[in-house]
Amino acid sequence: MTVLICGGGVAAIEALLRLRRLAGDTVVLNLLCPGEELIYRERTVLVPFGLGEAERHPIQRIVEDTGAHWVRDRAASVDLPARTVHTVGGRQLPYDALLLAPGGRERTPNPHVSVFSDRTSGHLYRQIVQQLDIGAIRNVVLSEPPGPSWPLPLYELALLTAKHAHDRGLRPSIAVVTPQPRPLHAFGDEVGRRVEALLGEAGIALHTRTRARVDGPQLLHLEPAGIDLRPDRIVTLPTITGPNLRGIPGDAVDRFISVDQRCRVRHTGGHIFAAGDATDLPVKNGSLAAQQADTAAAGIAHLAGGGPAPAALRPLLRGALLTGDKPLYLEAYLIAGTGWRAHIHDQPPWRSAQLVVAEELAAYFTNPLPYGSHIPPLRSTVRADRFRPRSSA
Repeated sequence: MTVLICGGGVAAIEALLRLRRLAGDTVVLNLLCPGEELIYRERTVLVPFGLGEAERHPIQRIVEDTGAHWVRDRAASVDLPARTVHTVGGRQLPYDALLLAPGGRERTPNPHVSVFSDRTSGHLYRQIVQQLDIGAIRNVVLSEPPGPSWPLPLYELALLTAKHAHDRGLRPSIAVVTPQPRPLHAFGDEVGRRVEALLGEAGIALHTRTRARVDGPQLLHLEPAGIDLRPDRIVTLPTITGPNLRGIPGDAVDRFISVDQRCRVRHTGGHIFAAGDATDLPVKNGSLAAQQADTAAAGIAHLAGGGPAPAALRPLLRGALLTGDKPLYLEAYLIAGTGWRAHIHDQPPWRSAQLVVAEELAAYFTNPLPYGSHIPPLRSTVRADRFRPRSSA
């Protein structure tokens, strides 16, 4: 049985490792991936503060570990009747089972906004931190985008920036804007209240249930309050859309891939699966992507005669919030896009101190966090009151 996995992120590599373990040599594994490295994105928030570099793992090593064949290209379309993937480079790759994990696409950002991502964090936000250090900028707004996303890094940036400023005797104004009723809404109210308290202790202003519109390089209009903020820098996260892969059922532009509870792509006959940010799961989180990948891999192994049919996915949202002091480890079951039965831990309830909980990738994501209890707690001297909104009236 020939299995083709498209993608090079957490979902694709987790599925590659899990499928080899479940199905062994009963499947021929092909990985379609243009990139050369798997990037541990959750650590990139540490880079601007000099607390380490993003963890990177060569795809070549992982391919060799699994005995897979690596095609360095990208999927352009899927021919369902022929069970063939056409690549951007003109190849035609046959499959008996297909796993789509190409990740989401990022919309072109507003030119007046700095977008924090694993590709830009090393230089973009570091420049902001350096400008804060010399007093060139004093006001920063971190704005959560609407729609499917993973907003946790935005709150980490706010808290780490406050800690960095405190350690240097600086007093910038930092504000966070979110369209949700509470921070980290996907985890539920209990986690939201805890994060609100952390922001308050750090002197970070918080605007909830707020739609932010960028009206200029230093002008952010907030609705429904009808007020204007005039920060020196506006920072946000990527707005994620679907891969819009031709041949997959559905005609909407920028669509996400619709999957059922066993991560099978709907209306494709049960031989195509999908996992990660490309799917229509509303929360874009590495641990959820890994769970989808494990479910999809079990489904493919079952098709190959390598095990029972997988149970329906019961998404368990997991994340580690880097606060500038000890991390908080968060868990909640995800139901209709909202957390249920949330738990907050001071120590990781999963194996090691992983920021992305991925069972197969645990052997690769082994580096500990570069800080811990030795970092003194944040005593706030960062003033939220200096960030005074200006009424649009």
